[in-house]
Amino acid sequence: MVIDFYNWMLVFMRVGAFLLVLPFFSMTNFPATMRVALSALTALLLAPTLPPFHVDNMPFFSLFGTMVQEASIGLLLGFVARMVFFAVDLAGNVIASELGLNMGAIMDPMTGMSSQVPGTILFFLAAVVMLTMDLHHWILLGFQRTYSVLPIGGAHLNGELFNVVLNQISNIFVVALQISAPVLAVSFVVTVVFGVLSRAVPQMNVFILSFSFRIVAGLVVFGFTLQLTAQHVINFLNRLPDDLLNLGQLLGTR
Repeated sequence: MVIDFYNWMLVFMRVGAFLLVLPFFSMTNFPATMRVALSALTALLLAPTLPPFHVDNMPFFSLFGTMVQEASIGLLLGFVARMVFFAVDLAGNVIASELGLNMGAIMDPMTGMSSQVPGTILFFLAAVVMLTMDLHHWILLGFQRTYSVLPIGGAHLNGELFNVVLNQISNIFVVALQISAPVLAVSFVVTVVFGVLSRAVPQMNVFILSFSFRIVAGLVVFGFTLQLTAQHVINFLNRLPDDLLNLGQLLGTR
């Protein structure tokens, strides 16, 4: 019975840390008690399917270190699962900066922080895509599969792991650039066109016209490319279960 309790507790540590970072569950308006209850229930369902973690004659500090290790694994897996939302937030900030909408920041009720309007739109788009495509269940399934390659207390750091994590972080900037590229291209074309007009017609108030036209054209392109943005989000999310499993394999390799 004691072994079963420790098995549940260590699974709870990994699941709880994972949900702490995972989108939706980490929002400020999501009750902490509900997150703890979901973590406990998930651990209760997962623990019986795993081999027992023997704690006989294990020193307290070794057990505490294993708990910290499991929580760190959950945080790392949750961070990787959340990367697509980092990407859309970065893309929204780039678009807002390019269109001159930085003064239009609003308070995001889910994070309690200020956010640019394009970033908020892209965040909700990614959230709707995840829920509509049932991809949140696949992410949880990918997390459950990590126990087959990374048992409790079996994590090890290695150079390949750092390379994979850095590659995942670099994907944030790649996806953000892919999402914001149409707006950046339109803004560049508008700037070049009005730059030529300022040379041809010096008396024209090019600055105000260029600023207004860039905002209008950028918002129109932003709206028409939302479907393309959703496809980028789907492609990123479809890789997540395999990415989590690959990360677990690397953590379980000496």
